[in-house]
Amino acid sequence: MKFDLLLKNGHVIDPAQDWDGPADVGIHAGKIVAFGNDLNAAEYSDADDVSGLYVCPGLIDLHGHWFEGGLYGINAEFGLNHGVTTAVDAGTAGFANFPEFRRRTIASSRARILAFVHVSCLGLHAPFVEELLDLRYARPGETAAVVERHSEVAVGVKVRIGAMTAGHCNQAFDLARQAAELCRKPLMVHISAGADEAYILDRLRPGDILTHCFHGRSNGMIQKDGSGFIAQVKSARERGVVFDIGHGCGSFSWETAQKAFEHHFWPDTISTDLHRYSVDAPWLVTLPSVMSKFFCLGMRLQDVVQKTTAAPARALGREHEIGSLRIGYPADVFVFRQRQGEFEFADTHGAVRVGNRAIEPVLVIREKQVFTAGEIQVALRELYDADRVVFGTDLPLPYP
Repeated sequence: MKFDLLLKNGHVIDPAQDWDGPADVGIHAGKIVAFGNDLNAAEYSDADDVSGLYVCPGLIDLHGHWFEGGLYGINAEFGLNHGVTTAVDAGTAGFANFPEFRRRTIASSRARILAFVHVSCLGLHAPFVEELLDLRYARPGETAAVVERHSEVAVGVKVRIGAMTAGHCNQAFDLARQAAELCRKPLMVHISAGADEAYILDRLRPGDILTHCFHGRSNGMIQKDGSGFIAQVKSARERGVVFDIGHGCGSFSWETAQKAFEHHFWPDTISTDLHRYSVDAPWLVTLPSVMSKFFCLGMRLQDVVQKTTAAPARALGREHEIGSLRIGYPADVFVFRQRQGEFEFADTHGAVRVGNRAIEPVLVIREKQVFTAGEIQVALRELYDADRVVFGTDLPLPYP
């Protein structure tokens, strides 16, 4: 019997195995069956020479929106075009609609989907009437029960803090933390303008996730005089809080990120916050494009791979299942090239930096399926007049 596929002569980056160099990867029946140098191609039905290319574990996007039952969601298979084999939903559904999300989307997607369940009963339903303007929508008990009942795919609790929680931001946070404590899972907290970062950071537990850490909209993690971080940032990191990017269409600032790097503060994980409003122009967000932006801040290729593979796997408590090319793991593999040239990278505030490197997807393997980058066609929902709340008056016609 021959094995299925051998990837030969690639430069493998697998931070979970502390590997950065030449290696071959053998795949059979959707699993990694061999890893090392000079594997015998005669043992495989197909051998693909990936000389000159990089090979790493399939990317894990820790923050996206994949439930199309609301206005935010898009098809998670969009990410397969760009190397994302595990797409983590960041609270698009709440306890009331999560079972439908699992039945209709998670169960049938060619991407692996894991999910945080929003403490608001319907999750992210519409940008023009946000989910926790009325705290009666927050149901910690029911949220925890659904997370526990769907523990194979539900990985924690989500809450957004900012304008969407009006004047009761801290109360909304407390209700979400209560849900996370009840189900004994991590809490992912979105911060944006209006959030009380000091209050939140003081109360996040080890393993909880703060997303949009470089959002740049009156970011309360930064001292008012711009001299550095508030004290709670250091203590939260020491306690084991995870700091995530969550780029999106309004949550990444070059200026804020630069300040953080100058104070030797790096994100733990890099994610897209992909949704219906960040997938289109002018943002055109993909995980490789967000990863490439961090080259402009001085981060090495090995670091950005670590923050999109091993680090999110660990944040999810799934490091023994995904995020590595170890023998026995699912054959989730990303093959890419590192292009050299001159590339413009914009933040979500319109500021542009020019970099000399960019990650270009070539091949994606998700267990038994092999995809050429860009081959998966994903339809996006039509836009409504109500979407102008996010896009503004230049929203392209026609509307449905």
